[in-house]
Amino acid sequence: MREARLVQANPHLVEALGSDLRELGALSRVFLRRRRALGLTQRQVSDACGVSVQWLSEFENAKGDFGVVRVMRVAAVLGLSLAVHPRPVTDIDLVFEQLRAEGQQR
Repeated sequence: MREARLVQANPHLVEALGSDLRELGALSRVFLRRRRALGLTQRQVSDACGVSVQWLSEFENAKGDFGVVRVMRVAAVLGLSLAVHPRPVTDIDLVFEQLRAEGQQR
């Protein structure tokens, strides 16, 4: 419901989400390259961090929805860390702010 309202309110939403999906693909490729550089198999990494081989494969190929905790476990096994930085304000931020304001008026 909320997603549908966002898409209707902002035609650039799909474009913004596409950017996030591209970033997930870039993140997944970093993990894949690191695993290969370490000479580890998907089985070794999945066993070490408690995820299934299928989940790791889908993550490395940017297919699916991935929980942050699992991603952080894989990062730790591969000797990587994740950092969060502020991003520039986008159209989607303005839409979320508008929806929050509408919710407070009710």
